[in-house]
Amino acid sequence: MMVMGIIASSVMMVALRTFTTTATITNRRDVFADGRVALDQLSKQLRQGESIDQAASTASSITFSSYIAGTPETIIWRVTGTAAPYALEQSRDDGAHFAPVVSSLTNNTPFTYTSHGGIVDQVTVSLSLGTTTSTVLIATDVQLRNAQQD
Repeated sequence: MMVMGIIASSVMMVALRTFTTTATITNRRDVFADGRVALDQLSKQLRQGESIDQAASTASSITFSSYIAGTPETIIWRVTGTAAPYALEQSRDDGAHFAPVVSSLTNNTPFTYTSHGGIVDQVTVSLSLGTTTSTVLIATDVQLRNAQQD
């Protein structure tokens, strides 16, 4: 009976460890996938962008003119929240409505701007995503192909 108890305890410990590992991997995969979708969508919109509103854009928000399905739009991405995890939200209607895109940010300043000749023509986006056990960093530099030069 005692041997059976030891074997059963060992099997339970292995099973619990397997479940914990699987849950950790699944959480990391889901958080990373959400971040990649957001980064891909933002990058696509920025590449089509004509101008960054420098007065309205900060390290935690970006406002720019771009095209969605061939229609000119003012697009706003912003980070909200008072403490981590922060949320990244998007508005495609000049800020009238915001939709959450990612809700696991550990840093509230994902945007860095590079200017040439007084015009912002490159944006670096760094998303620091918190999982249940670690932080995943994904980043990209985006050149505005249609940046308006004076």
